[in-house]
Amino acid sequence: MVVVNRVRRIIRKIDPWTALKVSLVINFVIALAVVLGLIIFWILLVNAGIPQGLEEIAKRLALLDDDASLIDNSEQLFSSLVFLAVIYMFAQTAMTTLSVICYNLVSDIVGGVEVIVLEETYTDQKVASPKKKQKNEDRETVLMTLSKTLKKIRTKSDPEPFQIKEEKKREQ
Repeated sequence: MVVVNRVRRIIRKIDPWTALKVSLVINFVIALAVVLGLIIFWILLVNAGIPQGLEEIAKRLALLDDDASLIDNSEQLFSSLVFLAVIYMFAQTAMTTLSVICYNLVSDIVGGVEVIVLEETYTDQKVASPKKKQKNEDRETVLMTLSKTLKKIRTKSDPEPFQIKEEKKREQ
């Protein structure tokens, strides 16, 4: 059986060191996903021939010289992409940590943020009402009385019926 209670919790402090670690990991995963996504997107664009087509259009419009290229070195493009991802990761982590420190300072004055949480507790026993408990006790006394009566009958019974059965078995 599940019992659900509404509980008020107030968040007064957040540990800055924990916020730094968590935000660093989350921002690392985001930066990695963006870099890998852009690399895969770039590979698809190159295989489709889109950068070369853009270069040809730019040369026809005389925006580029015949010897020039829009993207000379894709390695330089990817290294700058990784550099920007690292800058993003550290900037977001620093902003998150500073935000947590500011929250801690403000929560000292204001008192924090109140959150209402549903708390579940699991119980194996069913809660019985007093009437049900009384009925269970009555059943136990009836059963106990019945078993006592059966014991008395067994002890007071004549041994003759048992002897008669044994004699019949011997005769056969």
